[in-house]
Amino acid sequence: MTCSQISQEKSSPDAIVIGAMRAGTTALYRAFLKSVLVAVPECKETDFYLSQSNYSRGTNWYRRQFRNSTLPWIDFCPNYTKRDVFPCAAARTFENAPHAKLIFIARDPVARAESQYKHTYMHSGSLPAPSEVFDTSEGEHILMVSKYAYQLEPYYEYWSKDDILIVDFDILLNQPYAVMERIGQHIGLSPSAIDSLGSLPIANTGEDLRKMPRWWGQMRDTSIGRYVRARSPRVLIDSMRSAVKADKAVPVPEFDDRLRSVLAKKLKSDAVRFRELTGKTFCGWSV
Repeated sequence: MTCSQISQEKSSPDAIVIGAMRAGTTALYRAFLKSVLVAVPECKETDFYLSQSNYSRGTNWYRRQFRNSTLPWIDFCPNYTKRDVFPCAAARTFENAPHAKLIFIARDPVARAESQYKHTYMHSGSLPAPSEVFDTSEGEHILMVSKYAYQLEPYYEYWSKDDILIVDFDILLNQPYAVMERIGQHIGLSPSAIDSLGSLPIANTGEDLRKMPRWWGQMRDTSIGRYVRARSPRVLIDSMRSAVKADKAVPVPEFDDRLRSVLAKKLKSDAVRFRELTGKTFCGWSV
C-alpha cells in the first residue's frame, strides 16, 4: 500500500487540542503550523465533530483540511469543551476518532473567564458591563467554559487518563520547550523531531485582539465571515489582519478585584474537582 493510498483512507486525526478557549491554543497551533512535523488544518478550528451539520461535510472534506498529508494530523477545536452548548461533542469525537490523543490547556479559570469576556466584547455589538454580565446567559456560558471538570468529565468517560494530556497554561508560558517536548511525546513524535519544534510563538493575545477594529470581530462571526475563514489560506487571513490592525488597543471594560473574587467563589468547587480529576495542583491559580 502506497503513502497516497494510506492518506486517502485516513479519516480521523491523530491528536486534537480540545481547549480551553483563551488558553494558548492559537500559539500552539502556530508552532505546529510552522513545523514540518505534523499536518494541521489551514483553518485552525475545523469543528468537524462539533455538530451533525459540521460532520455532514464528510470525510473527504476533512481530509482536504489536512491536505491528505501522510504526516500525523493535529486538529485544534476549543469549541469541543463548550459542553453547555455542544453536549454531544465528546461522544461524537470518540465515535469517529477513538484513537486520537487529546490535549487540554488549563488556564487560571478566573483569568480565562476575564479574557473570554474581553474577546466576546470585541466580537459583539454590545455586551453588559463586567459587573452585570454574569447575571446573563452570556456570562453563564463564560463561567461554564471555565469549569474544566464539568467540560472534561465526558472525555474521561471515553478516553483513558493516559490519552488526555493536561497542560498547565502557566508552565506553557514559562517553560515552553519542556511543555512542547511533552506534547510531542504525547502525540508520538520522535525525540529528534521534538528537538526541531522550536519556541512557542506569541499569538492571539488580548492586546493583539484589542488592536483589531471591532467590526472585524463582528464580521468574523457572521455566516460570511465563517465562510471566508474556512476557505482562505492562513497567510491571507494574517495579511488581512495586519492591514487593518491599529497601533493602539481599543479600550475594553476592566474587571476589578471584587468581581474576580466573586468569580473565584463561583468556580471554586469545579476547580477542586478538576484537581482531583487530573492529580495536578495548579498552584499559580487564584482559585
